[in-house]
Formats: sequence, C-alpha cells, structure tokens
Amino acid sequence: MSERVQVAAKKPETKRENRPSQTQKTCPSQSISSPVEQILFLQRTIGNQAVGRLIKSGVLQAKLRIGQPGDIYEQEADRVAEQVMRMPEPQVSKETEVSN
Repeated sequence: MSERVQVAAKKPETKRENRPSQTQKTCPSQSISSPVEQILFLQRTIGNQAVGRLIKSGVLQAKLRIGQPGDIYEQEADRVAEQVMRMPEPQVSKETEVSN
C-alpha cells in the first residue's frame, strides 16, 4: 500500500513537467536557426493572437517573395549598403595593440 501512495504522490509532479518539445528553445540566448523556429518562439512568448497579427501585417513572410525592382525594401537595402560602405575604418590605438 505504501507503494501506491508513492505512485499517487508522484503522479501530480509528472503532470506539471513540460515535455521536451515544450522546453526546447524557450530561452532567447539559445540559437534559433530557422524562421519556423523563430515564429514558434514568438508564439510561445507573446501568444497566438500577436503572432497572427504579425503574419497578417506582412512583417513575417511564410515564403520568400521576390519584390518588384525599386520597391521600398530594395531602396532601404541600397541605402543601408551605401551607409555601411561609407563608414570609416575603425581606428586601432597603440594602447589596444599593446594590451593584446
């Protein structure tokens, strides 16, 4: 009879445990490699309704779409690329070289 009591006492604990699939990648510090995993992380974090709004807004794309030449995304990419190319080279001080 004492075995049954132990089993009964252990049952609620096992119900509270998360399955491995639920506990994987719940921490943002873990690498999230694919867009699907990113969406699932968001879904667990902020809920189904917020993810639904993101998908409907067009911010998240289920598949890669090729946009029209000259669209706003291409213009933004060109602008950012131009800014990056105009950035000055980082200056390395002698103190930094000596400390390494």
